Amino acid sequence: MDELIIEVERRSAAGKGASRKLRREGLIPAVVYGGGKEPVPVVVDRHVVTQLLRQEKGLNTVFLLKMKGTKQQRHAMLREAQIDPRTRQFRHMDFIRVVKGQQVKVDVPVVLDGEPAGVKLGGMMDWSARTLHVECALDAIPAAIHVDIAELGLGEHILVGDVSLPASVELLQDPNAVVVAISARGIKAAEEEEAEAALAADKESEPVVMRRGKGDEEESGG
Repeated sequence: MDELIIEVERRSAAGKGASRKLRREGLIPAVVYGGGKEPVPVVVDRHVVTQLLRQEKGLNTVFLLKMKGTKQQRHAMLREAQIDPRTRQFRHMDFIRVVKGQQVKVDVPVVLDGEPAGVKLGGMMDWSARTLHVECALDAIPAAIHVDIAELGLGEHILVGDVSLPASVELLQDPNAVVVAISARGIKAAEEEEAEAALAADKESEPVVMRRGKGDEEESGG
């Protein structure tokens, strides 16, 4: 298990006003809970946490939380994070205590490898499952699950159950759900556009027939 250390400090003040003050100081209000122990309110440095979460495993990263000024430390994962919709910065975090060897349920991102053969022919790709919900040991969480789609043709798809997972990882969602599919919508749309353009061109090229009215015939005959 990688030791990604975050120093935390016990939080004494509560309430919206206290939380706003902490955020102005570059700190994030947080709570550490789970593991059969009482929840502990803490604060963490926004910059440190943001940088660590940008690493390969992202939200599935295991941290070693160290309590400032003490010898207390505990492994934990980020369970939930509130993000400000305007600034896109973290507003609050919930960490859950974990131990080595523990089985955890996590959402692992799906990475698609290759360009589908059907897309090269003009088809459109529908990527439905961006993550897979799995269970595995804490120290065996995949950074990502790769799916090879290079041979995927028109009208073909890959189901969740078709995805190859490491032996230690168990799938926890419907295996019949679609991960990615290649439809012919793009080709049909192009064909319809071509047909409409051809029809418009035919109409423009049709000869104009001038018909004489009854009055014209009488004038010409008289």
